[in-house]
Amino acid sequence: MDFWKTIGVLLRRWYVAVPVLVVALVLGGGVYLKVPTQYESTGTIVLTAPTAGATAAIDPAKAAGPGNPLLDFEGSLTITTQLLIQSLSSPTVQQQIANEGGSDTFQAGDGETGGPFVVIIADANSPAQAELTVSLALKYAQNELDARQKNLNAPPSTYIGTQSVVSPTASTTKISGKVRAAGVALVGGIVVSLAAAYGIESWATRRRRRDEDDRE
Repeated sequence: MDFWKTIGVLLRRWYVAVPVLVVALVLGGGVYLKVPTQYESTGTIVLTAPTAGATAAIDPAKAAGPGNPLLDFEGSLTITTQLLIQSLSSPTVQQQIANEGGSDTFQAGDGETGGPFVVIIADANSPAQAELTVSLALKYAQNELDARQKNLNAPPSTYIGTQSVVSPTASTTKISGKVRAAGVALVGGIVVSLAAAYGIESWATRRRRRDEDDRE
């Protein structure tokens, strides 16, 4: 019943509803064109254990020499991965990558694998910038890993390494943000159109009743 009542109001007050709806369509289209297109690229590296083991044998008479502190605990590769992800997610590092020509709108995670994977997903205003962002972020992760191990005085033979799993992918276009923004503008216009039609209908009804009361 309410649906057909609404249709009836719109038909009677089409001279109000239609112009407002047209403006809403134009506004939605304008918002769609105004919102910049975003491009997305991804890349993945995996942390690898040293082939020589977690310790370096210096004196053959000793069972083991100095080791890599990052490998002293269970699930060490996964924990080290989380440390790198935490570092990549900091505003300081994101700004650093932006200063090098990348975008500060990227996400670092493990791809929900729970394993030693560093996955970068970058959004940017151009395909080249999205791919550059992924490259810079993965390079940062590798350099940060080496720096941490160096600061811990781990023997180079015990260093945790990295291996590329997915090189920065060719950027794909993301239009979900544009569509969402345009949709919000369009829905807002439709609401205004309905409100305007109902407002005129309500005003006309009240006026008609006053006229009827005056005639009585």
